[in-house]
Amino acid sequence: MNGQQLLYGLLTSKGDILRAAYVLCDHRIYTEMSAQYQQTEHTDFQASLVEEMKLLEKQPEVDMHLHILLEMAKFFELPVSHATTNGELYELSDNIGNLLVSKYNELFSIARCHTLEDVMRHQIRLFFHLIDSQYMIATNRQQAVFQQQLMNWIEQLPPMYQERMIDVLGEYQQAALVKLLQKKGTIELYKQLPPHAYPAISGLMATVMSIFIPVNYPPALLFSMNAPLFLMASFESHEIIAKRKEAGTFLPLLLVVVQLMWTYKLEHQDELLNYQSLLIKWSSVHTTYQDYVKKKEQSLFDRERLDNFIYKTEQYVKQLRATEKKTVKQIETLKTAIRHQLDEMELTSLNGGLVLQKMIEEHESLKQDVEELQRKLSIKGDFFSKVRLTFRSAERAVKSKVKEVERKKVLMQMTDFILANRLPVCVDIQNEIYDYQDELATTIFQINQQVELLEETKQSRQLADAKVRRYDQEIKRFERIYYGLKEGTVEEMAQ
Repeated sequence: MNGQQLLYGLLTSKGDILRAAYVLCDHRIYTEMSAQYQQTEHTDFQASLVEEMKLLEKQPEVDMHLHILLEMAKFFELPVSHATTNGELYELSDNIGNLLVSKYNELFSIARCHTLEDVMRHQIRLFFHLIDSQYMIATNRQQAVFQQQLMNWIEQLPPMYQERMIDVLGEYQQAALVKLLQKKGTIELYKQLPPHAYPAISGLMATVMSIFIPVNYPPALLFSMNAPLFLMASFESHEIIAKRKEAGTFLPLLLVVVQLMWTYKLEHQDELLNYQSLLIKWSSVHTTYQDYVKKKEQSLFDRERLDNFIYKTEQYVKQLRATEKKTVKQIETLKTAIRHQLDEMELTSLNGGLVLQKMIEEHESLKQDVEELQRKLSIKGDFFSKVRLTFRSAERAVKSKVKEVERKKVLMQMTDFILANRLPVCVDIQNEIYDYQDELATTIFQINQQVELLEETKQSRQLADAKVRRYDQEIKRFERIYYGLKEGTVEEMAQ
């Protein structure tokens, strides 16, 4: 029974009614009026609700139907996968409806509700109690206006309902109404209306609402447009026994159900429900969601595989660079050995063409200059061993060092020339250097190859990471729009 009421209320809702319910459900509006009621608070709430509803004008209705239903399922932590048959859908809605009624009875001490319709009526009773409380603290002018509006409402009632009101008033006079309002309140007028007289009840609620704020919206939106007042009516009721925090999370969701039920009853909708569109949408959403989950898992696997490859490649490049450094050092050591041997050889005997001959001549000239400067420094040094060197001696020492550096540079050039032209000098060492140079060339080639591969792999890794983020966003989008669940919950519930 409750499942049928819930589904009828949900699936027959459309237009602004559905959008208002969606906003209340999706954005969790817990707005309560302050202790000192301010009309601007209510006006601001209504303006905000209308703006949110405008943003949903192009949102498919079946999307909103699905979201609201699954949001309720989530609240009660029901195990939900996608429904494929009307029976499964009805079973879910029946569980939700029964839990809503049960939870409501837990919150209110004297609520003995069996159906969602009972819950709606109880909410209306609490609303009238709030109105009566507000009436008692209203100004004389506000009370007078309120009384006149009630008299106007009675005048517009069908004859059979007018008679009931006159019976309870005793006479059709404002004085009698004032007396009734002081003793019993508007709740007594509500009790005179049959439960099925929704248009008359709607008119009464709209009339008494004026003590808070003027009504300028369709009767079907009465609950959603005044959500804060209905929450206040529940919170200020002497019947409520649950902790305020517990009620604060449940009552806004309940108000969505009451709004849907109210609209369905008020508009006397009696049509065959088409569950198929909801089931198709639900199945499509679930399938697409699962597809994104699989794609995300594959992208995560690819990213992890690429991360491992990048790590191994970087380690290999480090090894190659260490080999490169070691080989370069060995080549330099062997070149030093060649220079050492050249330094001890009679270079003028070497035959390597004009270029080498010119290097040898330059080397010999520098060598002679160094020897001459050192000879003079040596003589001076012996004579003035304990005396500070003169400026000339210091100058000669500097020149000697400069010449020696230049001589060694020439030796280095000669070594490189000999190696480049494979001259028959220090052949064994040269052969060893050539082997190391071949090894170095191979190492450098491998480094360049691995670095290029590493860059390509990092680009692939960035693409895989982008896919993971994109699929994750899509998954969260489906959870947010259709399921309203926390990350990971959908997959658990779908199992």
